[in-house]
Amino acid sequence: MILSVAHKFIFVRGRKVGGTSVEIALSTLCGPDDIVPPLVARDERTRQALNGRCGNYSEPAWIEAAYTALVAQSPPDQLHLLKTPVGPYSAHTSLSEILARYPGSVEGFRVLCLARCPYARVLSALNMAGAFDTYRRGGAMEGGHEGWERAFDQALETGGLQRLRNLDIYRDAKGAVTAEVLRYETLQADFDALVASLGVTREIALPHAKKGRMSNTMAPLDNLRRDQIDAINAIFSEEFDVFGYPRQ
Repeated sequence: MILSVAHKFIFVRGRKVGGTSVEIALSTLCGPDDIVPPLVARDERTRQALNGRCGNYSEPAWIEAAYTALVAQSPPDQLHLLKTPVGPYSAHTSLSEILARYPGSVEGFRVLCLARCPYARVLSALNMAGAFDTYRRGGAMEGGHEGWERAFDQALETGGLQRLRNLDIYRDAKGAVTAEVLRYETLQADFDALVASLGVTREIALPHAKKGRMSNTMAPLDNLRRDQIDAINAIFSEEFDVFGYPRQ
């Protein structure tokens, strides 16, 4: 998430929609009063290389400064040892929580969110579950898909799939979803249009953070059972409708 006082927008970061890439890029536009939560150290190092920043996400302020310095100074093979600081604002803080916690006025602020086909999001989450530790340590986030059916069943049983429902964090205090939508499938073009609408004239290329197995190119039925596809259709029924993605 980002709350930008400088550009009057709130970016609500959903799960498995390219949110890390967009947050890194948007943070390069942020001012000193903007709220920008920290990323895991490898991604925070990428943000620093692009002149982005995190800040104003917790108290006391020295914790934020210490984490920023540790990310900048640590050898790449030790970044995974750094613990991401916690505070009132974090990567996936919901819109309703942001509005409740922020003490200032957000009148006139735009709310931004991301959308991606639920099938691709679930496949991406299954891949990440098996490869995220490797990614944190500097490797590629490209795990094998042989255990995905079993991992899906476990995530369904424990509620992990339900936590991927992004509409739950996109709702305002009244339960409405009125945010402007950037789509994963046209992300760079949508991002360019957003940046231009903010009055920024320079081009900003989105980094490809957490690059995995490119699940948008994968056929869901080649990787999951029919009953698992049906479960996705049920769990994400409202997202299919709101964002206009076709069901299989």
